Amino acid sequence: MAFEFKGAGFGTGGGFKISGDSPSPIDGVQYSDNAEVDSAAELHALESAYIQRRKAEDKRKRDATDSEYWFAVCFESRAEKEAFLHAIGAKKRLHGDKYLRGRDLARLLNIDMKE
Repeated sequence: MAFEFKGAGFGTGGGFKISGDSPSPIDGVQYSDNAEVDSAAELHALESAYIQRRKAEDKRKRDATDSEYWFAVCFESRAEKEAFLHAIGAKKRLHGDKYLRGRDLARLLNIDMKE
């Protein structure tokens, strides 16, 4: 679901509307010609869609703000660090000598990183 701000100080044109590729949450509602039953079914569909969207947004926010995806390794000397990098086959020009991408390091250590 995308928001378009038109005429709200964010561009030209007029109005505020919700648009996007997402189907309407009430598209799957089966109507019974009973206003009370149909209203309850629509409300349930909207509530379910809201809960799903909230969960997706919570995950997106966690993924975007998570800083616990790295770690540091420290040696006693530069010589030890360089010996380690040499021993695992790291190439300074290709991999660097301070910050190595985790997947590159895993590949050098023959560790299969399944997602």
